[in-house]
Amino acid sequence: MTKKEISDEDRGKINKLRELVKADLTSYYDTDFNILRWLQGHSSTSLEDIAKKLTHHLKLRKSTWQLDELHKAERNQKIHHHWKYGITGESKVLENCIVNVEQCGKTDYSGMMESFSISDVMKARMVDLEQMLNQVMKKEEETGKQAWILYVMDVSGLEFNKKLYELVTGSMRALAEFMAEHYVEMIKFFVPVCVPNFACKLYVLVRPLLPEKTKDKVRLIAESNWRDTILEYADVDSLPSIWNDENHQFFSKLELPVPYPIDGYYSAKKEVIPENAERINVVAGKVHVSKIFRDRNYGFGCFTSEKEDVQDYYLADQVTPMFPWMPITLVPLNDSIAVKKNAYYHLWVSNQRAWWFPLTVTLSISVEENEAEEAV
Repeated sequence: MTKKEISDEDRGKINKLRELVKADLTSYYDTDFNILRWLQGHSSTSLEDIAKKLTHHLKLRKSTWQLDELHKAERNQKIHHHWKYGITGESKVLENCIVNVEQCGKTDYSGMMESFSISDVMKARMVDLEQMLNQVMKKEEETGKQAWILYVMDVSGLEFNKKLYELVTGSMRALAEFMAEHYVEMIKFFVPVCVPNFACKLYVLVRPLLPEKTKDKVRLIAESNWRDTILEYADVDSLPSIWNDENHQFFSKLELPVPYPIDGYYSAKKEVIPENAERINVVAGKVHVSKIFRDRNYGFGCFTSEKEDVQDYYLADQVTPMFPWMPITLVPLNDSIAVKKNAYYHLWVSNQRAWWFPLTVTLSISVEENEAEEAV
Protein backbone atom coordinates (compact mmCIF):
# COMPACT_ATOMS: atom_id res chain seq x y z
CA MET A 1 0.00 0.00 0.00
CA THR A 2 1.46 3.35 -1.00
CA LYS A 3 0.98 6.77 0.51
CA LYS A 4 -0.08 7.99 -2.92
CA GLU A 5 -3.21 5.85 -2.61
CA ILE A 6 -4.11 7.03 0.89
CA SER A 7 -3.34 10.65 1.75
CA ASP A 8 -1.82 11.62 5.07
CA GLU A 9 -5.10 13.32 5.98
CA ASP A 10 -7.15 10.20 5.23
CA ARG A 11 -4.64 7.98 6.99
CA GLY A 12 -5.02 10.10 10.11
CA LYS A 13 -8.82 9.76 9.93
CA ILE A 14 -8.51 6.00 9.36
CA ASN A 15 -6.41 5.64 12.49
CA LYS A 16 -8.86 7.71 14.54
CA LEU A 17 -11.86 5.76 13.27
CA ARG A 18 -10.07 2.47 13.89
CA GLU A 19 -9.45 3.52 17.48
CA LEU A 20 -13.13 4.41 17.99
CA VAL A 21 -14.37 0.99 16.80
CA LYS A 22 -11.50 -1.24 17.94
CA ALA A 23 -13.67 -3.09 20.49
CA ASP A 24 -15.73 -4.61 17.66
CA LEU A 25 -13.21 -4.64 14.79
CA THR A 26 -12.22 -8.14 13.70
CA SER A 27 -8.80 -9.04 12.31
CA TYR A 28 -10.36 -10.14 9.01
CA TYR A 29 -12.18 -6.85 8.38
CA ASP A 30 -9.43 -4.59 9.76
CA THR A 31 -7.83 -3.13 6.63
CA ASP A 32 -7.11 0.50 5.82
CA PHE A 33 -9.26 0.38 2.69
CA ASN A 34 -12.26 -1.16 4.49
CA ILE A 35 -12.17 1.69 6.99
CA LEU A 36 -11.48 4.27 4.27
CA ARG A 37 -14.68 3.23 2.49
CA TRP A 38 -16.73 4.29 5.52
CA LEU A 39 -15.05 7.69 5.49
CA GLN A 40 -15.67 8.08 1.76
CA GLY A 41 -19.30 7.03 2.05
CA HIS A 42 -20.03 9.49 4.86
CA SER A 43 -17.79 12.42 3.94
CA SER A 44 -20.17 15.03 5.41
CA THR A 45 -20.69 13.11 8.67
CA SER A 46 -18.76 13.56 11.92
CA LEU A 47 -16.19 10.93 12.82
CA GLU A 48 -18.22 9.97 15.90
CA ASP A 49 -21.36 9.35 13.82
CA ILE A 50 -19.37 7.35 11.26
CA ALA A 51 -18.01 5.27 14.14
CA LYS A 52 -21.58 4.58 15.28
CA LYS A 53 -22.58 3.39 11.79
CA LEU A 54 -19.45 1.27 11.45
CA THR A 55 -19.94 -0.23 14.93
CA HIS A 56 -23.47 -1.23 13.92
CA HIS A 57 -22.03 -3.02 10.89
CA LEU A 58 -19.25 -4.67 12.89
CA LYS A 59 -21.79 -6.03 15.36
CA LEU A 60 -23.68 -7.45 12.40
CA ARG A 61 -20.47 -9.15 11.25
CA LYS A 62 -20.19 -10.82 14.67
CA SER A 63 -23.82 -11.99 14.75
CA THR A 64 -24.85 -15.62 14.32
CA TRP A 65 -24.66 -15.04 10.56
CA GLN A 66 -20.83 -14.85 10.98
CA LEU A 67 -20.12 -12.54 8.07
CA ASP A 68 -16.33 -12.89 8.30
CA GLU A 69 -16.68 -16.56 7.33
CA LEU A 70 -19.29 -16.27 4.59
CA HIS A 71 -16.81 -15.73 1.75
CA LYS A 72 -15.71 -19.34 2.31
CA ALA A 73 -19.26 -20.68 2.08
CA GLU A 74 -20.49 -22.88 -0.75
CA ARG A 75 -23.36 -21.43 -2.76
CA ASN A 76 -25.51 -24.45 -1.93
CA GLN A 77 -28.62 -22.90 -0.42
CA LYS A 78 -31.86 -23.72 -2.24
CA ILE A 79 -32.17 -20.13 -3.44
CA HIS A 80 -28.74 -20.26 -5.09
CA HIS A 81 -30.01 -22.84 -7.60
CA HIS A 82 -32.32 -20.12 -8.94
CA TRP A 83 -30.10 -17.08 -8.24
CA LYS A 84 -26.83 -17.79 -10.02
CA TYR A 85 -23.27 -16.74 -9.16
CA GLY A 86 -22.25 -13.52 -10.87
CA ILE A 87 -18.51 -12.75 -10.43
CA THR A 88 -16.97 -13.06 -13.89
CA GLY A 89 -13.48 -11.55 -13.61
CA GLU A 90 -11.71 -8.21 -13.77
CA SER A 91 -12.96 -5.25 -15.78
CA LYS A 92 -9.54 -4.51 -17.37
CA VAL A 93 -11.11 -1.25 -18.56
CA LEU A 94 -11.72 0.32 -15.15
CA GLU A 95 -8.72 -0.01 -12.85
CA ASN A 96 -9.06 -2.43 -9.93
CA CYS A 97 -12.68 -3.26 -10.73
CA ILE A 98 -14.14 -6.75 -10.41
CA VAL A 99 -17.19 -7.52 -12.54
CA ASN A 100 -20.35 -9.04 -11.09
CA VAL A 101 -23.20 -9.78 -13.51
CA GLU A 102 -26.72 -10.02 -12.08
CA GLN A 103 -29.16 -11.69 -14.48
CA CYS A 104 -32.08 -9.48 -13.51
CA GLY A 105 -34.24 -10.18 -16.54
CA LYS A 106 -33.95 -13.95 -16.22
CA THR A 107 -33.95 -14.42 -12.43
CA ASP A 108 -37.36 -15.35 -11.04
CA TYR A 109 -37.48 -12.79 -8.22
CA SER A 110 -41.27 -12.99 -7.90
CA GLY A 111 -41.08 -16.76 -7.47
CA MET A 112 -38.29 -16.24 -4.93
CA MET A 113 -40.47 -13.98 -2.78
CA GLU A 114 -43.39 -16.44 -3.13
CA SER A 115 -41.22 -19.35 -2.01
CA PHE A 116 -38.86 -17.95 0.65
CA SER A 117 -38.98 -15.41 3.45
CA ILE A 118 -37.05 -12.16 3.11
CA SER A 119 -34.70 -13.47 5.81
CA ASP A 120 -33.86 -16.54 3.69
CA VAL A 121 -33.33 -14.29 0.67
CA MET A 122 -30.94 -12.07 2.63
CA LYS A 123 -28.98 -15.06 3.94
CA ALA A 124 -28.42 -16.21 0.36
CA ARG A 125 -27.52 -12.71 -0.81
CA MET A 126 -25.08 -12.15 2.06
CA VAL A 127 -22.93 -15.01 0.76
CA ASP A 128 -22.59 -13.16 -2.55
CA LEU A 129 -21.96 -9.77 -0.93
CA GLU A 130 -19.24 -11.21 1.27
CA GLN A 131 -17.63 -13.01 -1.67
CA MET A 132 -17.61 -9.72 -3.59
CA LEU A 133 -16.04 -7.95 -0.63
CA ASN A 134 -13.44 -10.70 -0.29
CA GLN A 135 -12.49 -10.34 -3.97
CA VAL A 136 -12.14 -6.58 -3.46
CA MET A 137 -9.96 -7.09 -0.36
CA LYS A 138 -7.73 -9.58 -2.20
CA LYS A 139 -7.27 -7.13 -5.06
CA GLU A 140 -6.37 -4.36 -2.63
CA GLU A 141 -3.85 -6.55 -0.83
CA GLU A 142 -2.32 -7.54 -4.18
CA THR A 143 -2.09 -4.02 -5.69
CA GLY A 144 -1.98 -1.69 -2.71
CA LYS A 145 -4.78 0.30 -4.36
CA GLN A 146 -8.47 0.65 -3.60
CA ALA A 147 -10.71 -1.78 -5.51
CA TRP A 148 -14.41 -1.89 -6.38
CA ILE A 149 -17.19 -4.03 -7.80
CA LEU A 150 -18.65 -3.17 -11.20
CA TYR A 151 -22.24 -4.37 -10.74
CA VAL A 152 -23.63 -5.14 -14.20
CA MET A 153 -27.39 -5.80 -14.28
CA ASP A 154 -28.61 -7.69 -17.34
CA VAL A 155 -32.28 -6.78 -17.66
CA SER A 156 -32.84 -8.43 -21.05
CA GLY A 157 -36.05 -10.43 -21.02
CA LEU A 158 -37.64 -8.21 -18.38
CA GLU A 159 -41.43 -8.05 -18.64
CA PHE A 160 -43.58 -5.16 -17.49
CA ASN A 161 -46.29 -6.07 -14.98
CA LYS A 162 -47.62 -5.09 -11.56
CA LYS A 163 -45.31 -7.56 -9.82
CA LEU A 164 -42.27 -5.85 -11.36
CA TYR A 165 -43.22 -2.52 -9.80
CA GLU A 166 -43.87 -4.14 -6.42
CA LEU A 167 -40.56 -5.98 -6.65
CA VAL A 168 -38.54 -2.87 -7.54
CA THR A 169 -40.17 -0.69 -4.87
CA GLY A 170 -40.20 -3.49 -2.28
CA SER A 171 -37.67 -6.26 -1.90
CA MET A 172 -35.12 -4.93 -4.43
CA ARG A 173 -35.28 -1.49 -2.83
CA ALA A 174 -34.76 -3.04 0.61
CA LEU A 175 -31.71 -4.88 -0.71
CA ALA A 176 -30.31 -1.68 -2.25
CA GLU A 177 -30.71 0.16 1.05
CA PHE A 178 -29.07 -2.68 2.96
CA MET A 179 -26.10 -2.66 0.57
CA ALA A 180 -25.80 1.13 0.85
CA GLU A 181 -25.80 0.92 4.66
CA HIS A 182 -23.46 -2.04 5.16
CA TYR A 183 -21.32 -2.33 2.00
CA VAL A 184 -20.36 1.31 1.79
CA GLU A 185 -18.45 2.36 -1.35
CA MET A 186 -17.90 -1.24 -2.45
CA ILE A 187 -19.74 -0.64 -5.74
CA LYS A 188 -18.07 1.51 -8.40
CA PHE A 189 -21.07 1.62 -10.72
CA PHE A 190 -24.42 -0.10 -11.11
CA VAL A 191 -24.74 -0.68 -14.86
CA PRO A 192 -28.16 -1.95 -16.05
CA VAL A 193 -27.77 -3.10 -19.68
CA CYS A 194 -30.28 -3.74 -22.47
CA VAL A 195 -32.83 -1.61 -20.62
CA PRO A 196 -36.20 -1.50 -22.44
CA ASN A 197 -38.08 1.77 -22.75
CA PHE A 198 -40.67 0.87 -20.09
CA ALA A 199 -37.89 0.09 -17.60
CA CYS A 200 -36.28 3.49 -18.26
CA LYS A 201 -39.62 5.11 -17.40
CA LEU A 202 -39.97 2.89 -14.31
CA TYR A 203 -36.50 3.93 -13.16
CA VAL A 204 -37.56 7.60 -13.31
CA LEU A 205 -40.32 6.74 -10.81
CA VAL A 206 -38.13 4.56 -8.59
CA ARG A 207 -35.01 6.74 -8.58
CA PRO A 208 -36.23 9.12 -5.80
CA LEU A 209 -36.65 6.08 -3.51
CA LEU A 210 -33.02 4.99 -3.82
CA PRO A 211 -30.23 6.00 -1.42
CA GLU A 212 -28.38 9.10 -2.67
CA LYS A 213 -25.10 7.25 -3.08
CA THR A 214 -26.81 4.55 -5.13
CA LYS A 215 -28.41 7.12 -7.48
CA ASP A 216 -25.02 8.64 -8.26
CA LYS A 217 -23.57 5.27 -9.25
CA VAL A 218 -26.23 4.16 -11.76
CA ARG A 219 -25.20 4.10 -15.45
CA LEU A 220 -28.23 3.08 -17.51
CA ILE A 221 -27.53 1.48 -20.92
CA ALA A 222 -30.61 1.26 -23.15
CA GLU A 223 -31.36 -1.47 -25.70
CA SER A 224 -29.73 0.37 -28.60
CA ASN A 225 -26.10 -0.75 -29.11
CA TRP A 226 -25.80 -1.92 -25.50
CA ARG A 227 -23.22 -4.59 -26.33
CA ASP A 228 -20.89 -1.91 -27.67
CA THR A 229 -21.53 0.50 -24.80
CA ILE A 230 -20.80 -2.04 -22.06
CA LEU A 231 -17.27 -2.36 -23.46
CA GLU A 232 -16.63 1.11 -22.05
CA TYR A 233 -16.84 -0.54 -18.61
CA ALA A 234 -15.47 -4.07 -19.03
CA ASP A 235 -13.41 -6.26 -21.34
CA VAL A 236 -14.93 -9.11 -23.40
CA ASP A 237 -13.15 -11.67 -21.16
CA SER A 238 -15.26 -10.69 -18.15
CA LEU A 239 -18.62 -10.40 -19.93
CA PRO A 240 -20.94 -13.43 -20.38
CA SER A 241 -21.00 -15.51 -23.53
CA ILE A 242 -24.81 -15.67 -23.33
CA TRP A 243 -24.68 -12.14 -24.83
CA ASN A 244 -22.92 -13.33 -28.00
CA ASP A 245 -24.37 -12.45 -31.39
CA GLU A 246 -22.99 -12.34 -34.92
CA ASN A 247 -21.07 -9.12 -34.20
CA HIS A 248 -19.92 -9.69 -30.61
CA GLN A 249 -17.94 -12.37 -28.82
CA PHE A 250 -17.82 -12.47 -25.02
CA PHE A 251 -16.02 -15.22 -23.15
CA SER A 252 -17.13 -15.49 -19.52
CA LYS A 253 -19.38 -18.44 -18.64
CA LEU A 254 -22.54 -17.93 -16.60
CA GLU A 255 -25.18 -20.46 -15.65
CA LEU A 256 -28.75 -19.47 -16.44
CA PRO A 257 -31.16 -19.04 -13.49
CA VAL A 258 -33.88 -21.64 -12.93
CA PRO A 259 -37.52 -20.55 -12.35
CA TYR A 260 -39.27 -21.51 -9.11
CA PRO A 261 -41.94 -24.23 -9.33
CA ILE A 262 -45.39 -22.82 -8.57
CA ASP A 263 -46.25 -25.81 -6.39
CA GLY A 264 -43.44 -24.70 -4.09
CA TYR A 265 -45.05 -21.30 -3.43
CA TYR A 266 -46.02 -20.68 0.18
CA SER A 267 -49.58 -19.93 -0.97
CA ALA A 268 -49.82 -23.50 -2.29
CA LYS A 269 -49.10 -24.93 1.15
CA LYS A 270 -51.45 -25.24 4.10
CA GLU A 271 -49.67 -23.61 7.02
CA VAL A 272 -51.19 -23.52 10.49
CA ILE A 273 -50.46 -20.69 12.92
CA PRO A 274 -48.98 -22.19 16.13
CA GLU A 275 -51.27 -22.21 19.17
CA ASN A 276 -48.72 -20.27 21.24
CA ALA A 277 -48.51 -17.44 18.70
CA GLU A 278 -48.63 -13.93 20.12
CA ARG A 279 -50.18 -11.12 18.09
CA ILE A 280 -48.38 -7.77 18.32
CA ASN A 281 -49.77 -4.43 17.13
CA VAL A 282 -47.18 -1.77 16.33
CA VAL A 283 -48.52 1.72 15.64
CA ALA A 284 -47.13 3.80 12.78
CA GLY A 285 -43.78 5.43 13.54
CA LYS A 286 -43.04 3.24 16.57
CA VAL A 287 -40.97 0.22 17.60
CA HIS A 288 -41.94 -2.85 19.65
CA VAL A 289 -39.42 -4.94 21.55
CA SER A 290 -40.20 -8.36 23.05
CA LYS A 291 -37.76 -9.62 25.68
CA ILE A 292 -36.69 -13.18 26.49
CA PHE A 293 -34.37 -14.04 29.38
CA ARG A 294 -32.25 -17.18 29.53
CA ASP A 295 -30.40 -18.45 33.30
CA ARG A 296 -46.54 -3.72 6.15
CA ASN A 297 -43.01 -2.89 5.46
CA TYR A 298 -41.43 -3.45 8.71
CA GLY A 299 -38.08 -3.68 10.46
CA PHE A 300 -37.03 -6.83 12.23
CA GLY A 301 -34.05 -8.20 14.12
CA CYS A 302 -32.79 -9.83 17.29
CA PHE A 303 -30.22 -8.40 19.68
CA THR A 304 -28.89 -9.21 23.12
CA SER A 305 -27.97 -7.25 26.24
CA GLU A 306 -26.78 -7.86 29.77
CA LYS A 307 -29.45 -5.51 31.18
CA GLU A 308 -33.18 -5.66 30.57
CA ASP A 309 -33.46 -2.12 29.23
CA VAL A 310 -31.42 -1.06 26.20
CA GLN A 311 -30.80 2.65 25.64
CA ASP A 312 -29.59 2.33 22.05
CA TYR A 313 -30.51 -0.86 20.20
CA TYR A 314 -28.50 0.37 17.18
CA LEU A 315 -25.29 -0.29 19.09
CA ALA A 316 -26.46 -3.48 20.78
CA ASP A 317 -24.91 -6.88 20.07
CA GLN A 318 -26.81 -8.37 17.14
CA VAL A 319 -27.87 -12.00 17.27
CA THR A 320 -29.39 -11.74 13.80
CA PRO A 321 -29.09 -8.70 11.51
CA MET A 322 -31.21 -5.66 12.31
CA PHE A 323 -33.05 -4.87 9.09
CA PRO A 324 -34.47 -1.30 9.26
CA TRP A 325 -37.27 -2.31 6.91
CA MET A 326 -38.28 -5.28 4.82
CA PRO A 327 -41.23 -5.72 2.48
CA ILE A 328 -44.10 -7.78 3.80
CA THR A 329 -44.09 -11.18 2.10
CA LEU A 330 -46.39 -14.17 2.03
CA VAL A 331 -43.68 -16.39 3.48
CA PRO A 332 -43.26 -15.91 7.24
CA LEU A 333 -39.83 -15.59 8.82
CA ASN A 334 -38.87 -18.91 10.38
CA ASP A 335 -35.46 -19.11 12.01
CA SER A 336 -33.56 -20.56 14.94
CA ILE A 337 -30.56 -19.31 16.89
CA ALA A 338 -28.16 -20.95 19.28
CA VAL A 339 -28.31 -19.23 22.68
CA LYS A 340 -24.87 -19.59 24.21
CA LYS A 341 -24.90 -17.19 27.15
CA ASN A 342 -27.18 -15.89 29.87
CA ALA A 343 -28.56 -12.56 28.68
CA TYR A 344 -31.69 -10.74 27.58
CA TYR A 345 -32.64 -11.53 23.99
CA HIS A 346 -34.78 -8.87 22.34
CA LEU A 347 -36.94 -9.33 19.25
CA TRP A 348 -37.13 -5.94 17.56
CA VAL A 349 -40.09 -5.10 15.33
CA SER A 350 -40.18 -1.66 13.69
CA ASN A 351 -42.98 0.22 11.97
CA GLN A 352 -41.01 3.48 11.89
CA ARG A 353 -41.25 3.84 8.11
CA ALA A 354 -45.05 4.00 8.21
CA TRP A 355 -46.89 7.32 8.40
CA TRP A 356 -50.44 6.13 9.05
CA PHE A 357 -51.02 2.41 9.12
CA PRO A 358 -50.36 0.09 12.07
CA LEU A 359 -48.54 -3.21 11.64
CA THR A 360 -49.84 -6.51 13.01
CA VAL A 361 -47.26 -9.23 13.62
CA THR A 362 -48.05 -12.78 14.68
CA LEU A 363 -45.11 -14.14 16.67
CA SER A 364 -44.38 -17.67 17.88
CA ILE A 365 -41.35 -18.52 20.04
CA SER A 366 -40.26 -21.97 21.16
CA VAL A 367 -37.24 -22.93 23.27
CA GLU A 368 -35.52 -26.29 22.91
CA GLU A 369 -32.92 -27.56 25.35
CA ASN A 370 -29.90 -29.65 24.45
CA GLU A 371 -26.78 -30.64 26.33
CA ALA A 372 -24.48 -27.98 24.90
CA GLU A 373 -26.71 -24.95 24.33
CA GLU A 374 -30.25 -23.72 23.91
CA ALA A 375 -31.91 -22.94 20.59
CA VAL A 376 -34.56 -20.25 20.36
